[in-house]
Amino acid sequence: MADQIVISNNDSIKVDDSFHIEWADKGKNWVDGWCPNNYHYVIWNNLAGQNEIQLKDPSTGMMTGSTILSATSDAVGSTTIADLLTWAEVRKLQIEEAVTEYRTAEAAEFKTQLDAWLAADSNNTEDNFSFSWSKTWQDYDPNHS
Repeated sequence: MADQIVISNNDSIKVDDSFHIEWADKGKNWVDGWCPNNYHYVIWNNLAGQNEIQLKDPSTGMMTGSTILSATSDAVGSTTIADLLTWAEVRKLQIEEAVTEYRTAEAAEFKTQLDAWLAADSNNTEDNFSFSWSKTWQDYDPNHS
């Protein structure tokens, strides 16, 4: 389980003050009810300041107040801080695995294309080789959407 989470609603999620998840990459196991549209930020960390849910008026984006969080059992939308911390650790590991698979596949594809390039013409060199590949790490993440 992660120790810290900072959710910037519809923007990003920061896990353990170091791992950044873009909102679009939160994955298929994220539940929309966890962060209602009147939430601006959910902050649970060990940095200076309150652990809290910062609230906003969804129509104006203006802050309307906050709810202090004091325990991992505290409610956040339709879940709890503890559940969000567990989700965050799992999602972080899923993304890391997908990135590793992507990099391995990219390196193999690079080698395949380079070998074919060099074999195609004796004037071809590694210096004039251009690598092209359209995949991203998200293509290797079965939990992305």
